[in-house]
Amino acid sequence: MECDLKILKSETVQGLKTISILLLFFISLAGLTPAPPQKLPQVFREMVLLKTACFVMGSEEYIAEEPEHKVCLNAFYLDRFETTQEQFEKIMGFNPSHFQGKSLPVENVTWAEAENYCRKLKLRLPTEAEWEYAARAGAQSNYSWGWDMDDAYGWDKNNSKGMTHLIGKKKPNKFGFHDLNGNVWEWVADWYHPEYFETNAQKEFVENPVGPFTGQFIIIRGGSFTDDPFFLRSASRYWYPPNIKSRDIGFRCAGNPEEVMIKAGSAK
Repeated sequence: MECDLKILKSETVQGLKTISILLLFFISLAGLTPAPPQKLPQVFREMVLLKTACFVMGSEEYIAEEPEHKVCLNAFYLDRFETTQEQFEKIMGFNPSHFQGKSLPVENVTWAEAENYCRKLKLRLPTEAEWEYAARAGAQSNYSWGWDMDDAYGWDKNNSKGMTHLIGKKKPNKFGFHDLNGNVWEWVADWYHPEYFETNAQKEFVENPVGPFTGQFIIIRGGSFTDDPFFLRSASRYWYPPNIKSRDIGFRCAGNPEEVMIKAGSAK
């Protein structure tokens, strides 16, 4: 009897092993096993490190930019250039742009597509405050270079011939960024709310603002090749539904210093 029990136990264990092997085999055939991590293509990009700082955000030039208020930011990285079509297509597998050219800024992208691209690279879209700090480059004037538009720094409707242009062909600002003023508007991370700036201005200063938690519209910054110079000012802001696509809206990525594992420079 004892011998029979040992044989029964042995046969049961062996049967369970066989069933386990068969289950693993069929699960594998069904494609239910976890896929190996996908290796993304190498995408070279230049980023600039901006150190911890405070600045005055907004302006009194236009109601949507009022009131001016003090903002303090932790250090962050920001792309020196707008994201190109070549960079975008390598990661996303498609190029939605109206104007085609590998070194032209990618445009005609939704906010979610821009955010998804940055996230795939372990980056993110900049906050509106980060974007404006980079665009101002230490200046409180309309533009980082002065109070009046200078064609040497940006593409607007007066010099663009109705199209986007190769990134980096205009002069950089004092922090080393190209095309923050003009060429294409740029998606940022923040939702729009008409009273958000007013709320922030009631405080002595705001630290690392990220905008409202939700909303109907997303902020865009910088102006484009279709706009009057007024909309290329550092404080200029507008908003669109996040699912809109336009030939004059692109983006650039930002990142936290501890997460950026790429070749980068520092602001001058």
